Amino acid sequence: MATYSLANERLRALEDIEREIGAILQNAGTVILELSKEKTNERLLDRQAAAFTASVQHVEAELSAQIRYLTQLPCGVMDSHSGKK
Repeated sequence: MATYSLANERLRALEDIEREIGAILQNAGTVILELSKEKTNERLLDRQAAAFTASVQHVEAELSAQIRYLTQLPCGVMDSHSGKK
């Protein structure tokens, strides 16, 4: 039972990462749109750039943690998670 809750927790973490990647893309889109204007709002650009950088760093840290976790699993556990025999 504990294995399923851990697996669900890992899946939720990956879903959070996916949502954050969506936010990163939105920030990038906002910056590109703002840069296409004749007169840009420097404050908006600074805020969006800071949010973009922070989000990328967070995603990188979370993905690294997920990868570290997967590299520490014994082979039999990996197969049971993937459904392979």
